[in-house]
Amino acid sequence: MKSIEKTLLWKSISIVQRTILGIASICIMMIVVINVFARYVLNIGIFGIEEMIVIIAMWMYWIGGIVATAENQHIKGDMLDMFIKSKTKKKIISLVAHGLTIFALAFFVHWVIEWTLWNIDMGQRTPGLRWLMIWSQIPLTISYIMMFLYSIYHFVRAIFPIKNTDESTGESTKEVTE
Repeated sequence: MKSIEKTLLWKSISIVQRTILGIASICIMMIVVINVFARYVLNIGIFGIEEMIVIIAMWMYWIGGIVATAENQHIKGDMLDMFIKSKTKKKIISLVAHGLTIFALAFFVHWVIEWTLWNIDMGQRTPGLRWLMIWSQIPLTISYIMMFLYSIYHFVRAIFPIKNTDESTGESTKEVTE
């Protein structure tokens, strides 16, 4: 059976996420360069440019969180590896950590959906350009939902590691899980 990570859907989502990250990074860099040039060379300020940066940065930051969760590479304080040598105990600790992450994210998903719906009803706008604030808030909603789904996937994968087949030898090997 093919790993879910090898499916077209998984790869497509990953490409979309990385594309958004790349575009957002380039946009922020260009806006900062333009702002510095305008301010220090032309001695003019560009109205609302800070609002653009904040909105783009929100997308970049939260999509980055999704990518880190998808790759199971989010920041963690893993000092237990120095003290615990038993693979069984490490697996139990990993499962508990994944379970707590899912539990916390379930609350965050619920709260962020309520908050987003409230913000849509409020129709808040940025002070300068009068853009809808929801454009900087939607990435949180998307991010928490995706991080929740990816965390469930990693929890299941920690319980049932995927067996990989070495293409050169045809031997089945068990995937190393955290």
